[in-house]
Amino acid sequence: MKTESLQGRPSVAVVVPGYSRAEFTADEEISFRHVEHFLGAYDKFLVVPQSLRIARPGFHIQRFADTYFGSAIANAKLMLSPMFYETFRAYRYLLIYQLDALVFSDQLAEWCATDLDYIGAPWMQCDDSPWVGTQRVGNGGFSLRKVSSFLKVLSSDRYWIDPEIYWQRITAGKPVYAQWWHLPRKWFKHIKHFNGVSREVRQWHLRPDGTRNEDHFWADEAVRYYPDFRVAPFDVGLRFAFEVAPRACFTLNQQRLPFGCHAWPRYDRGFWEPYLLKS
Repeated sequence: MKTESLQGRPSVAVVVPGYSRAEFTADEEISFRHVEHFLGAYDKFLVVPQSLRIARPGFHIQRFADTYFGSAIANAKLMLSPMFYETFRAYRYLLIYQLDALVFSDQLAEWCATDLDYIGAPWMQCDDSPWVGTQRVGNGGFSLRKVSSFLKVLSSDRYWIDPEIYWQRITAGKPVYAQWWHLPRKWFKHIKHFNGVSREVRQWHLRPDGTRNEDHFWADEAVRYYPDFRVAPFDVGLRFAFEVAPRACFTLNQQRLPFGCHAWPRYDRGFWEPYLLKS
């Protein structure tokens, strides 16, 4: 099914994840229209629950357990699972295309050629996203992901925190008897199950609201486990996609549309209306 052998294009698949309905809204059909029009030559997958009966022309159906669907937390668990990326290991890249995304051209080969590991719409400081401290890439709803690098992160044998550093932090200034009392905690930190990537992704949904989505892991934490993991810089992400404040993004991007966008019905729909494919 690899596009490269059939089309002479890079080995990349378009993946529409996380939907548990057989029918789609009018806005979702617009998102479908864009991906089918501009990226119709690529292999495309709908990721759906095992129990859902669905078919869509031009799309392969890829099924996962029902437990990975029905909520943002459930979907995040799938997108943080090695199993998900192993399923698509035949491809070099995945373009994640949620059904509140749009694509405006076929620049997919050019973006794959950047050899970056993760590219998404930047998170920027604006009224739409007051939670943003440091502007950076970025959102995962329309994102390009290098499969081999994602698997390297999720199979890493690196610690979340060095056990010796952890020990120094929890025992600093404490008497000797208290240090002995905490000694088992130090040894637990030598066990990867309790101090590694598998533990962090298992507990990712426990993070505060606003940071528990899986894209925060790839943007901020993946490099901890694979130091060569390369996230696109802000300006590159801006050329790739907009999410919040699209008018401001358009100005920052020198009055040019990006390759795509995410959450177009949510953030200033009026900006996007002139660019929507009508049929």
